[in-house]
Amino acid sequence: MSTIKSIMSSNVVSVDREKLVCELEGLFISNKISAAPLVDKSGEIVGFVTKSDINRFHFTNGDPYYTRVWEIARPIVVTIDVSASIEEAANLMIDKHLHHLLVVDSSGMVGLLSSFDFLKLVVRKMGT
Repeated sequence: MSTIKSIMSSNVVSVDREKLVCELEGLFISNKISAAPLVDKSGEIVGFVTKSDINRFHFTNGDPYYTRVWEIARPIVVTIDVSASIEEAANLMIDKHLHHLLVVDSSGMVGLLSSFDFLKLVVRKMGT
């Protein structure tokens, strides 16, 4: 059985929780990402933010030049161990209605798994 390590992204861009929302948007665009873990000054993960959070923020007419990322992010980060199976990860994402999971091992964050990673897997399997 394949583990999520075979499909996850290992190059994870994290965001300082004190950045402004306008800076977050630029970071998402320049890195072509749709989600990122939030870190504090010590590098500890303290939240998670996605494009959906940014969309909700704009829907409420928030000001991206005065609002800090931690104000729009979710403080709860759902993680999964790097040794978990692809099926386990898919079921967790379905059960929790998530598009992203932070992948960890005993030393901390090692990757990010997104619903897009599953789409790439399906396309790869269809080509074989």
